[in-house]
Amino acid sequence: MRTLHTATVFTALLLAFPVAGHAFTLADAWLAALNYSADHSAARHERNADREKKNQARAELLPQITANTEYSRQPPSLSSTTRSNGWNVQASQTLFDKSLFARYKQGKVAAETADAKLANSQGELLYNVAQAYFDVLLQQDKLKAVREERAAYTKQLERAQEMFKQGAATILDTHEAQSGYDTAVAKEVDILTKLRIAKNTLSDMTGLDSEQISAVRINPENIDLLAHTQEQEWQDLAEQNNQEWQMQRLAVKDAEAAYKAAKGGHWPKLTLNSSYQNYNNTYNYYGYDQSYRSKGATVSLNLSLPLFSGGSVYSQAKEAAERELQNRDLLTAAERKVRLSVKQSFFNTDSSHAQMIAQQRLLAANTAKLESTQIGRQVGVRNNLEEIQAQQAKADAEQKLAEAKYGYVKSYLELLKNSGVLVEVRRLSAVNDALYPQVSSVAPDKP
Repeated sequence: MRTLHTATVFTALLLAFPVAGHAFTLADAWLAALNYSADHSAARHERNADREKKNQARAELLPQITANTEYSRQPPSLSSTTRSNGWNVQASQTLFDKSLFARYKQGKVAAETADAKLANSQGELLYNVAQAYFDVLLQQDKLKAVREERAAYTKQLERAQEMFKQGAATILDTHEAQSGYDTAVAKEVDILTKLRIAKNTLSDMTGLDSEQISAVRINPENIDLLAHTQEQEWQDLAEQNNQEWQMQRLAVKDAEAAYKAAKGGHWPKLTLNSSYQNYNNTYNYYGYDQSYRSKGATVSLNLSLPLFSGGSVYSQAKEAAERELQNRDLLTAAERKVRLSVKQSFFNTDSSHAQMIAQQRLLAANTAKLESTQIGRQVGVRNNLEEIQAQQAKADAEQKLAEAKYGYVKSYLELLKNSGVLVEVRRLSAVNDALYPQVSSVAPDKP
């Protein structure tokens, strides 16, 4: 089991990536989110608090020492008065207590669970930041495409209106150009709204100015994040590192320890006790004072054997046994869920790569078709409607290519998250290098 603490990941990212000046990359966004997120900071404090359960359970197995001081005076009576003052120190050490030993194991499991839980929170944060980052880039790319489409429709509309005035075209050409222009304007308004929402989301998660986001360079023909790996390699990674799977394994260990602790209620307990006392006592009897001193040490062994508790120990053990069986079933369910998630995200990544290449080729084909249609319209073998349709097809291909590119990277990041390795700095660095080849050309690591 490999778990990275937030401080470790934050420091490693800080060393791996330079701090953003103005424009920021995905790595800068990750680094900023780890430092900025209040939710993640709360999760870190929760982890620190849960880790103390181990120390608390261990403390019950260590010597317990107390010191006392005392002064007492018996009110005067007809015959005598008594005064006493002094101090004592008492120590006890558990030699055998099956329940305490089991609870100590539960404390260690709780500390491991806290680390896994924080790593899971960390992975979720990094993945959500990446989603927000690519949502901004996607809407920006769509906005660029639709504005180019609107500009083309503007020229077509102006040309159709001029040709209609000259009697060289019908009013239908003008209406078709106007329809294409209005459609592009409606798309632009919708995309601007989505872009604003995406930027607000990214800024809220990182504290960065989303206007300073850096575009990525994804060449569909040259990027292969899977690096020819097979699904089974990712399944093996998930078995070792997936935090949800780890936490459920630890839940089974905790249930086993709880069952032993409950059964320990039937076992004897052996305790070593020692004490030292020093008291001064004064006894007045009919006006005559008598003083004596009580001083010395004692050592004892205490053996406690429970005989009958009304059936509560038996009931608690039965409950703990059922909890253990419950958690074993939940472990089976978690394994199946994780394996399915890894399988789906692996094939999503693989298919997204093929889809991205196909969309790249479709865009090239639609671009060539638009150019041919424009030439054909100029020589009279193509009409205005055909040019509008070709323009729309090119714009749609550009937007779908953007969706495919960012969808490909998000699918790969989801695969990393489901495999439990998204928190590994070398993998974050590999993804960042693949997206910004102008900065570094390091290839993604194989699992």
